[in-house]
Amino acid sequence: MNQKAGFWLRVLALTIDEIILVLLTYILFLWLKPIIPPLWEQSIWVILLFYEVIDYNYYTLFWVFGGQTIGKMLVRTKIVKSDGTRFTYKDAFIRYWVWMFGVALLGIGYFWIAWQKNKQGWNDLAAKTFVIKI
Repeated sequence: MNQKAGFWLRVLALTIDEIILVLLTYILFLWLKPIIPPLWEQSIWVILLFYEVIDYNYYTLFWVFGGQTIGKMLVRTKIVKSDGTRFTYKDAFIRYWVWMFGVALLGIGYFWIAWQKNKQGWNDLAAKTFVIKI
């Protein structure tokens, strides 16, 4: 059995991914600024929605097509299904939105990794996944 990635390694991968996502969002927002209505560019809700669309697609597409985001590639970890089956878009959808729910509850769903014996967050438990070291 592969060794499961612990909390701090996963935090490092997440930090790398979020830096990439913030930079990507900023660049795309600047690029699209000429076609964005002036009132929208000042709305924090529009910016957050724009970020969320990019965030959702980044994570779910990387997870489905290889089980790794750029952050996970750099720290040499990967998402795998606990039963060994192929990771699907449905799995990614479940994993992402349970992750967001856990983050919305002051991050408890993510901190769960540190306390749980199998090093799974709520999103891992819901999608039946593990994050392993490779």
